[in-house]
Amino acid sequence: MFTRAILLTGLLLLSATLLQQFGHDLNRAQAAANVTTPQLLDGEVAPAEVRWDGKAINEDEQRRNALGAATRVAISRWHDFATRRGYRIDVDRDQRVVLLSDHERFQRFSTSAALVERTVRSLAPFMSPGAEPVVILRATSQRDLDTALKGSRALDVDQNFDGYLEDGDATARREVDARLVECIASEIISAEQPFLSRWMTDGIASLVSERSSSRALIHGELRTLRSVQQEVSKRASVTDWELDLFRLNGGMDADAVMQAEAMAIIAYLFRYQEAALGSIVTDLGHNQPDETRPSYEAEHRALDQHLGLAGRDEIARALKKGRDYRP
Repeated sequence: MFTRAILLTGLLLLSATLLQQFGHDLNRAQAAANVTTPQLLDGEVAPAEVRWDGKAINEDEQRRNALGAATRVAISRWHDFATRRGYRIDVDRDQRVVLLSDHERFQRFSTSAALVERTVRSLAPFMSPGAEPVVILRATSQRDLDTALKGSRALDVDQNFDGYLEDGDATARREVDARLVECIASEIISAEQPFLSRWMTDGIASLVSERSSSRALIHGELRTLRSVQQEVSKRASVTDWELDLFRLNGGMDADAVMQAEAMAIIAYLFRYQEAALGSIVTDLGHNQPDETRPSYEAEHRALDQHLGLAGRDEIARALKKGRDYRP
């Protein structure tokens, strides 16, 4: 009994420490989010600025209260972390993304409000109304990133949180924007469609990035959809290429993710089979795969069901033809 009491006390102390580090007790988060802007911490650190749709709302009680409950909880949960580490909190117009960015670095450089809006609009066919916002951290140090990831797991909110180390040159606008869009898109798709395969998630994120920021990051290199289609077409025309979902899912090699092919396939579906793409994503993303059967078999069935039995052959033909493809 004494040992159990010690363990229980230790767990309570650990939980209290984590909650203090990341803001507010989850049971009081909504109420805390309605409190007016806190005073300077010990006269040293100003509270993190919060913006909604590009406008500061720290001193605007009416606009703060107009935020949805889930958004207020997300802001309150991360406000102390942002304050201590020097981040600003941006919320998009539709409250689907809560973005933490270095307030000094992004003061003049793109705040990415318009970019986030375009990303959210592009993902609308794959999103459900009323879902909780995703939280994205552009970490300025590995320590900040590690701390935030650990905290999100401890608070059991990691399913709606992602972050990356924003260590690139601030003048590399295209790379900064593409990285942000792909992170947002991947996290939203993962949250909304938890059972979707990695190649489809990557393909959607790459396509959304290209559409929203004019570039996608394919294996770390900035690419356009046109250049990706040319690459895939050239490779397919000399290797008797076919739509191999086994390889797209990694095959026997965990490193065999073909980002260019994934982006080209999703681009084809988005352009010529948009309604079917939405149905395929919903079909695969909402149904937990049978652990006794490989995931590509479910993808085969979904493609055949929503595209017809000749659908996969048509995708292969489109990828081989590239820019010369005509349905």
